[in-house]
Parts: sequence; structure tokens; C-alpha cells
Amino acid sequence: MTARTLEPFDPDVVRPWKLGDGPRAALLIHGFASTPPELRRLGDVLAANGFRCQAPVLPGHGTTPHDLERTRWQDWAACVETAFDDLAAETDDVMVVGQSMGGTLALHLAAHDLRVRAVATLAAPVWLSGPLAPLLPLLKRVVRWHRAGDDVDLWHPEAVEELHSYGIRPTRSIDELRRLCAVVRNELAEIRAPVLVIHGERDRSIDPRCAREITRRLVGSAHVELELLPRSGHAISVDVDRDSVNAQILQWFERFAPAVRAAAAAGQ
Repeated sequence: MTARTLEPFDPDVVRPWKLGDGPRAALLIHGFASTPPELRRLGDVLAANGFRCQAPVLPGHGTTPHDLERTRWQDWAACVETAFDDLAAETDDVMVVGQSMGGTLALHLAAHDLRVRAVATLAAPVWLSGPLAPLLPLLKRVVRWHRAGDDVDLWHPEAVEELHSYGIRPTRSIDELRRLCAVVRNELAEIRAPVLVIHGERDRSIDPRCAREITRRLVGSAHVELELLPRSGHAISVDVDRDSVNAQILQWFERFAPAVRAAAAAGQ
């Protein structure tokens, strides 16, 4: 569902969630103007396979666009850091996955925190497309709101009901996303964690070429994989390839949990 008004969401629908109690952990980060439900299917899969999962609500999200307007990208990044610290206090094996801006925030975290065991990104931007993107620093001063269009790029359009995102977005906040992308684009070489990069080729929100740019700049990571999905649109976690994507992320995370593997081997 995409809210077309400035009225608040039902807090019971978009609240943060925790799942599982396994020996490994996964932090799931939703996208710009969106909410944790968009990653709930992935959380269910990970929790069923031994991961304790946490999906926070980023500041300004899950309430009203007015609240989003009052936040900055540093607020979103700080929320991610706090949630990661909570999981890292419980286990040494913490993975991070994010959709759209959540993927960009996951990369930002990994660039600054060597405790991140592995990363998966879904349709993460490292730049914003369109003729108005370079004008955002000026545009935000004269145009307060941007209304999302009705053109849904999903293979299964009805899957948009799982997103619970703002249909009206503050132009100032879109510029904050642009600023975040610029910062992370220059941080990618600092990342040492393994990174799985997934992008839908039908994506009309974030240019799929971002995925190739991310992988090209990840020169410091020894394990980088790129997966382009011909059928999927922007919201990969709810679209046609969601089941195979969830399985791929699970396999990626299981590959990079050495402490868990060592403990399992010692118990045999």
C-alpha cells in the first residue's frame, strides 16, 4: 500500500519487528519512505533457519511525511548503527540486508564497522536518476512535496500492498537520500565484508546500473556477487523473484558465519 495522503499509518501495521532466537543475527533495513513489512517475508525465512532478525523503523518513517521531513540521512544511519550494536551484543555473526535506501545504509555501515559479517543489497542506489536529481538542492527550497506516480514497475503489481510506503515524500528528504548516495559511493572501496548485490532489471525507481557501479567500486571485498533479475521491479523483496531471492540471501549469509560453523563442528 502506498499512502497518498499526509495522514499517519496504522502503527500496528508498520511497527518494527524481531523474529527468531538462533545463534546468528540479521539486521533488515527497509527503504526510503517505506517500512519494515516490506522485508517480513525474508525475515521469516532467515528466522526459520537459525537467525535472530531485527527490522527497525528508520526515523521519520512509518508515521507521516511531516516526520520524515524533519530527519536527515545521518539520523537514518544512526538508527542502523544502534540496531546493529544491539544484535552484535548478542552474537559475533551479524549480517545486514537492505532494500533500496536500506541497502545503501547497509553499505555505509559496512564501510565503517568491521564487525559486519556479510551484506546483501536489494536495488540499492548510489545515485539518483532523472533530470531533476541535480536540481534537488535548489528544488527543495521551492517545492515541498513530491507525489509518487501510479506507474508500478512490479511484475506482480498487487505486491505493492505489502510495502506501506509514503506516496507523498518531502523533496528535502529526497535530497537527503541524494546526499547519502554521494557519501556511500565514495565509501565502497573501504568495505571488507562480502557483498551480494541484487537488482531488478525492470526497476524504474533506481537505475539498475547502480548495481554494476557498486560491484565495480567494491575493490576491498574479496567476495562480491552480482545478480540481475530480468523480471523483478524495484521492490524485489515482494515481487515475482522473492522466494528465490530469499533463498539466495540465506545461502549467502550461511556462507559467512565461521563462528557458528566452528561451534557446530566442535559439537559433532
